[in-house]
Amino acid sequence: MVESEEAEPITPTQEPTFVAVIVPVAAAEDKHSVTLGPSPISIATSVPIPTVPPVNIREILKPEVEDKTLQEKTLDSVSKVNSFKYILEGIARVDAGGILVAVPLSATGAVTSSASISKFEANLLGIRLYVESAKSGDNIYTRESSLEEWKDSQNLAIGHISDDFFKAIGDSFLKSDLSGSHILITQEKTTFLFSDSGPVGSVTPLFELIATEEESRRFSPEKWKVNLEVDSDNYEISKIISEFSLSNGGQFLSEVFGMEGLSGVGSTDVELVIRFSQIGEDFPVVIPQPTH
Repeated sequence: MVESEEAEPITPTQEPTFVAVIVPVAAAEDKHSVTLGPSPISIATSVPIPTVPPVNIREILKPEVEDKTLQEKTLDSVSKVNSFKYILEGIARVDAGGILVAVPLSATGAVTSSASISKFEANLLGIRLYVESAKSGDNIYTRESSLEEWKDSQNLAIGHISDDFFKAIGDSFLKSDLSGSHILITQEKTTFLFSDSGPVGSVTPLFELIATEEESRRFSPEKWKVNLEVDSDNYEISKIISEFSLSNGGQFLSEVFGMEGLSGVGSTDVELVIRFSQIGEDFPVVIPQPTH
């Protein structure tokens, strides 16, 4: 019994406790012993860190929400624009007894918040007709191809765009509900597509480019299509493509363009493309002086 009692205290040792004490002491006295022992850094990094997979925002957004956001951003952008230059190119196809007569149309203009100027031209069988408009504050001046002098006027001629044009376009089109199939998105541009399924009155800002406000009410298009092309980087409208169909096209061309010989013809289709530049920039507009 004496031998067994003396042997029992020899076998148990607190070795883990002994190593834990030695490691910090060795770190203080001998740098080489640190590399041999367990490193606190390696213990810390041994804890698994969960990784989060990347989330594709476009996949979790509903198309309706994304489309609405595009409309809102575009509407906000165009509502602030009051200076730009534009070039209009178009054609009116007149049905004259089954024979289509093409009337090329064109216009140029510059617009700021304080002044604007424009020139609209139509060419019928070699006969060139044009009308010019200028606006400075509340003063309006016009000049027609039959006259060489500018004169005071109460109304702007066709083809003239005012400084609130973009806001009118935004209010007419971008506040309507669109499905994803009516919005085409590429890397460089977004195109909003509109057709005759909407109210006819919404095309008024575009139709007034070839008609006065009073005439646009009298000769309201029966069918129309409008595409708004918007730059993807700044949500500015860079181009507008529109098509109109008029059943009383002969009367329209006779009264609006002064082409009396076309008063009896049938329907007329009009196609217009408007390209904008220098949007939001500051540039001078020279207003002609009328001859009194």
